[in-house]
Amino acid sequence: MVKGDWLDLTVLERRRYNLLSEVMDLSQQLGEALDRNDRVTLKMLVAMRQDPITRLEEVQAAVRERRAELPAGDQERVSALDGGAPPRGEDEQTYQTQAGSARRLLERVIDLDRRLNKRLARGNSVYE
Repeated sequence: MVKGDWLDLTVLERRRYNLLSEVMDLSQQLGEALDRNDRVTLKMLVAMRQDPITRLEEVQAAVRERRAELPAGDQERVSALDGGAPPRGEDEQTYQTQAGSARRLLERVIDLDRRLNKRLARGNSVYE
């Protein structure tokens, strides 16, 4: 795979990480508003959180599209790196580090969202 392909994928993973960081921050604020029983702030934060989530969906679509444009062998290599295969150079290492950071942050966001949703929705949680 050429250097530009790794750079494109790494940049997209960085954007994904940045948006996930924004969602995490707003989710934490949402939890604090919930602790205070501040309904006005809750509504505002839920609305504010939708924008980075929408942009995140766009970035994830761009990642899928970019990966689909790669030759089959390169697609397999990216998948292998995502699965924990050892990198074969600096470009692969940079990509793997960035993608891994985004993946770990996504897991934290999902966990926090699950807890918040259960607190907000009680018996009607989407996670029930």
